Amino acid sequence: MTWWRSLNSHRQIPNLLCLLRAILGMSLPFLVISHHPGSHIAALVIFTIASVTDYSDGWFARRFNVVSDFGKIADPTADKILILAALMTFSHLGFYSTAWVMPIIVREVLVTFCRVGWLLEGKAAGAEKLGKVKFVFQVVLIYLSFAYLLALDTNRWQDLPDFCYMTLHIVLAVTVALTLISGVSFFSSNRGHFLSRTFAKYTSALGVGSIPFAPGTWGSLVGIGLACLGQLHWLFYASLFLAVFAAGYWAVSRLGLPKEADPRYVVVDEALGMMLALGGFRLNLPIVLAGFFLFRLFDVLKPFPLRQLEKIHGFWGILLDDLGAGIYTWLVLFLFFYML
Repeated sequence: MTWWRSLNSHRQIPNLLCLLRAILGMSLPFLVISHHPGSHIAALVIFTIASVTDYSDGWFARRFNVVSDFGKIADPTADKILILAALMTFSHLGFYSTAWVMPIIVREVLVTFCRVGWLLEGKAAGAEKLGKVKFVFQVVLIYLSFAYLLALDTNRWQDLPDFCYMTLHIVLAVTVALTLISGVSFFSSNRGHFLSRTFAKYTSALGVGSIPFAPGTWGSLVGIGLACLGQLHWLFYASLFLAVFAAGYWAVSRLGLPKEADPRYVVVDEALGMMLALGGFRLNLPIVLAGFFLFRLFDVLKPFPLRQLEKIHGFWGILLDDLGAGIYTWLVLFLFFYML
């Protein structure tokens, strides 16, 4: 029973609740998009349970003084998974335009990415009061989305869906405004944290390049995640690509790498190459798997002229061979899935 006591130790409860919240958040889309009303009720219950864990894990951590570095990273990450999974799913159902959801996604992903990087440096970037208000409005917005969903499931009150839809969009507008304002406030308050070489290295690694095994593979997986996120809209996809490119150029420039150097931890090039490989496709499992394995194959074999391109000095030498691998991959995918 030693493992059971260890699992139920009060020191593990906050981390377990964070993991539970992330898992519950990832399960929401499958229930919400179901056509069965019972699945919608189950999704609402799951979201409520997950929201309660957001309060309870912090309470346990403070009550037993067990705040950990893992918890500092896992807690905001689990929050973002829960919120973004729900908002993206309701946007997919047409409850509101993706144009409303994209600013929320960008803000939450950027803030979480930066906060994790700064925590790894030992720099605190606590939640601001406005950020907490923003989170409350996001939760209310999702509850209103559930209300609209359940109103559509029933025919008892004909005016209820219209009322929910109108209220939903009022709260949505306020939520987006608070999200943008709190984001600007967060970055302004922590602008000094961007100046360190350690953060530049973390950015060039996209948070995963320092993993000791197969960093290029992890970078490619990040690229797949960004490509899936970009499925919301082609303009959003292009904006994500340009944003990652700009962040990578800035980070590598600050590192001051020797001529023709391409450190293993720099994986922003793999992510961009993977995004280019999947660009323009309506992603499904066969295309994603084929694209991933083809990209990794071309990245390793480096057919002409990729090996020559990587000898270029600086960021372009790091990047261009991976973009070339992405182009080769895109051509093969297009020929196989759309021409044959």
